Amino acid sequence: MPALKNPRHEAFAQAIVAGLANGDKEPFSRGRAYHKAGYIAQGKAADVNAHRLLTKANHIFERVRELQAEANKRLEPKLDISRERIGRRLDKASRIAEQQENAANMVAAELGLAKVFRRLDEPRTTEVDFNSAKSMHDIGRKLLQSVGFKEPDDASIREAIELNDTFIDGLQAIHQRAQALTLGQA
Repeated sequence: MPALKNPRHEAFAQAIVAGLANGDKEPFSRGRAYHKAGYIAQGKAADVNAHRLLTKANHIFERVRELQAEANKRLEPKLDISRERIGRRLDKASRIAEQQENAANMVAAELGLAKVFRRLDEPRTTEVDFNSAKSMHDIGRKLLQSVGFKEPDDASIREAIELNDTFIDGLQAIHQRAQALTLGQA
């Protein structure tokens, strides 16, 4: 929202925000903001008129909120979580640990560096998504790929399917035995 068209309204909104920030030595009052904006009123009338301006003229209240948000943004520290900054800090921690002959902290810092800057020559593990499988053949292929077999042949896929079937049969047997025990106790 740009500055308010009425210069007194804008000055009043800015004086309210300045008063809330308590930059003045005197305690904040809406009446003081009213006077700073160029309005004339005596005694409690300034507070009453200021209150009326804030409650009746919504655009002034909205402008106060906007000015407060802008002031808060300027106060927020910027958080730098870039790889370069983290790398510099971990490197510094490693050097300090080395000077102090603290092996545990040195290892922790070096492992942190390795995590931040993954070595390109290390193999990256990729998770296999079984949700996209549309057939047992797909499941067999994905099972083999999940253990590092990049391009399994059809014979290997058939073996994986048979092994998976055996595994499922074993799981079902465990379930049936548990059900039989539960029914026997009832």
